[in-house]
Amino acid sequence: MKRIIAVIVASSIAVSGCSTFAPKTQTVSAVCSEPDATLQVNGQVYQGRAQVEAKTNKAVSVMCTKPGYFPAQKTIDYSLSGTGVADAIGTVLFLLPGLGLFTSGAWKLDETDVNLAMVKSEK
Repeated sequence: MKRIIAVIVASSIAVSGCSTFAPKTQTVSAVCSEPDATLQVNGQVYQGRAQVEAKTNKAVSVMCTKPGYFPAQKTIDYSLSGTGVADAIGTVLFLLPGLGLFTSGAWKLDETDVNLAMVKSEK
């Protein structure tokens, strides 16, 4: 009986919070349709295009601006990743995998390639 309990405890520790070990960032590629436009990703300024490492548990804001054009913007949301789902299911069997749900590895960005089309203003 002690061996069975030891095996259960050891296996629950081994599978606890797989999300803890998952990547905490994803690469987001953002491109403005106008190459000389100012691109902002989460407040950081770039010229025309950029590849940025973004946290998986926070929304990403992307905006393109250029004089003579309407600003174009998009917000990328995040959702539970496959690893996060596995941790949620594992929590039903053992309590420890639930700890992984509190880490950014349990989440993924809904989109990683953003192309923003800019429209010329009538001025």
